[in-house]
Amino acid sequence: MRSWGVTAFRLSLIVALLAGTAMGQASAPAADPHQSQPPLEINTTETKTTEIKTTKPASEPGSQELRAAQSLIKSGKFREAANSFREIIARGNSTGNQLQPEAHAGLVRSLLKMDDVPGAEEASVAGMRACPQSAIMRAARADVRFRNGMIAEAEELYRSALNIDANNSRAWLGMGRVDAMLSRPAKAKEDFARAHELDPEDGDALYYWSLGLPYPENVRGLEKHQAEFRDDPERERHEREYISFLKALAGRKVWLPAHDVQRAEITLQPVITRLQDGPRAYALPVRLNNRALARVMLDTGASGLTISRKMADKARATKLSEHSLEGVGSKGAAMGYEAWLDKVNIGDFEFHDCHVHVSPSMNPDYDGLIGTDIFEQYLITIDFPARKMRLAARQAQQPAADTGDPLQVYRVGHILLMPTSVGDTAHGLFALDTGASTNSISPALARQVSTVRDSTVPVNGMSGRVQNVYSADQTTLQFGRFRQTHEDIVTFDVHGLSKDLGVEVSGFIGFATLKKMKLSIDYSSGRVDFEYKP
Repeated sequence: MRSWGVTAFRLSLIVALLAGTAMGQASAPAADPHQSQPPLEINTTETKTTEIKTTKPASEPGSQELRAAQSLIKSGKFREAANSFREIIARGNSTGNQLQPEAHAGLVRSLLKMDDVPGAEEASVAGMRACPQSAIMRAARADVRFRNGMIAEAEELYRSALNIDANNSRAWLGMGRVDAMLSRPAKAKEDFARAHELDPEDGDALYYWSLGLPYPENVRGLEKHQAEFRDDPERERHEREYISFLKALAGRKVWLPAHDVQRAEITLQPVITRLQDGPRAYALPVRLNNRALARVMLDTGASGLTISRKMADKARATKLSEHSLEGVGSKGAAMGYEAWLDKVNIGDFEFHDCHVHVSPSMNPDYDGLIGTDIFEQYLITIDFPARKMRLAARQAQQPAADTGDPLQVYRVGHILLMPTSVGDTAHGLFALDTGASTNSISPALARQVSTVRDSTVPVNGMSGRVQNVYSADQTTLQFGRFRQTHEDIVTFDVHGLSKDLGVEVSGFIGFATLKKMKLSIDYSSGRVDFEYKP
């Protein structure tokens, strides 16, 4: 039985970056380590044009149809919106008008809302061919590349759009998403605020801007978004749950350290199962409310602290709100809840006023999961061969031995995505996941470099057993300085996770590889270093 540990609490993914509600710190806005960076520079070598905004055209033929199509997006009728934009494009191809960029961009946006990523890719290529100097079209093309996991290319396109039109709201929105992934939370908040200021009628800009507001302004913004903009039922459910959680928290600061800890070392305990030789992961003890001692698995793919319902009852945790726990598996969301603990002790650390995720499921080998993002205010070293996790306040960190350049990773809330090469020709973003028992790859990426066939290997995750598991023939994965060849790598679809994150996840780097390494994680810069220790 192989397990995968990535657990998605969808609306906490970016909130942890924007609103400063990450584990181990107060809920005040987080300091931005990149604040000294200069503002966005406009490339003076590129030909500049002034693009007339056509969001609300007054007299252009077809403007009424364009506004009607945009209204369909707002009401969640994405398929009808796409058809309307196609009709506007078809008429413009024969008559020509200034609405073409908006229509092409609207079609792309509709298809992305429908989660038709291949269709959006095709439509964005056609739109760029028809309107190569359009800022709104370049931003739409960037949205597609972002969804496909091509973050550097998306950033270049967003910047290119702003070179053409510095007041393009969709480009500022995209830059906010890029900055969030590059661990620049303060810059991301500025970008989202700029996007919302430029176009208050854009539901996406309202949503991301609201996430970064303090309580209760964030609740009012999200409730306005829910009232005025429709989406698919799953996304709307996630948003309702998050609003309920914010109301239950009522602006209280969370995970407050009781005392200053400059350095700490925590001994890791092996998680042994009956189904495989040696440890399948490592765990650490956590004391809850001075009432219960939990053994929680260290999982870089998990968010904060997750405990079983039995352990929550034993610790007398107070329920805050309903919440879905989602991850790898085919059963869909597991209905758990958010809970409040007055005190949590982890090694030398004591935290007060803690919220935790409570899972309805039980695991016989451990009592829950603990994400490394709990310690994101520290430089984190996980030395698996030595069975130690070391934490150092940044000002107390000593210069480390030169092991090469750390790998820049993309952060979506608690999930760290690493640029990874598959063979010599394919590339994707792989989640750094110590909770996954082994490495895996998506079928789409595997088919680019190998032969994919059916597999009987059982795979389980937070959302139950995975259906349609495959394996790929000899495949080589490379991340950072490390290259590893697999004879039969597990392959299964993680489209649901990619949809939730808004960016393509092409696989996982799991414990079977990481157990031989010392990992250094710096959440503030979004960098991870690896040292192989055979």
